[in-house]
Amino acid sequence: MNSGRVCPRLVVVAGWGVRAEMLSELYGYWPGEVVPVSLDDELLARCDSLSEVTDELLSLYPEASVWMGWSLGSQVVMEAAARQTGAVSCAITLGGFPKFVADDSWPHGMPAEDFRAFALGIRRDPQRYWLHFLLLMINGSAKERQERQSLKPWLEKGTLVSHEHLNKSLAWLETGDQRALWRSLVTPALHVMGENDIVVGSSASDLSLPGSSAHAIIPGMAHWPGGCSASDCWGAIQTFLVSQKGLSWAF
Repeated sequence: MNSGRVCPRLVVVAGWGVRAEMLSELYGYWPGEVVPVSLDDELLARCDSLSEVTDELLSLYPEASVWMGWSLGSQVVMEAAARQTGAVSCAITLGGFPKFVADDSWPHGMPAEDFRAFALGIRRDPQRYWLHFLLLMINGSAKERQERQSLKPWLEKGTLVSHEHLNKSLAWLETGDQRALWRSLVTPALHVMGENDIVVGSSASDLSLPGSSAHAIIPGMAHWPGGCSASDCWGAIQTFLVSQKGLSWAF
């Protein structure tokens, strides 16, 4: 039930090389204002690190809002929440991860050898390997054939990021490590994970989440939270917000 309070703005930060509008089926459920943010050429031309992207977005959207990030966007959202500026009242990650590339201390991400091969492919044939990444996002989905149809319009649109900026932001995935941040965040956070996500491959038990954070596993979902999984993701988000004191305005 709506409490009569004004629903805050939702800031949506997309992942590597993709359009924020790919999440429109999910954020379309939001009952208030939505600001989709793509990590596009315009933004990346001004930023040389994930931290600078966070600075930029906090300067653009300083008012208290719910922030939602998908994949690489989840790392922007988590860093913004950790700054405790008051801009992030609640953080939601979709297909998120504290560390993308696996190593001896973190076996849950993409194997380092696979990441290096992919990075080399992006340098040599960026369009082909970008398409490969988008198909990898739905690999393993319980409804992979339907997801492929949902993804088709976005494959046809192509990336909105130049080859230079694809490489620059890919390097952030390689070096980023937010494990300490994820374990210590005091801002309320929900981590929405796909049961069949082969891109990230971590679970809540791997994350050692603090009491302020919660997680939801979406049955049958791969790495893409749009398409067939959008309604299930929204259900998990809605349940979490209702459980948070002071955040149940929209329902």
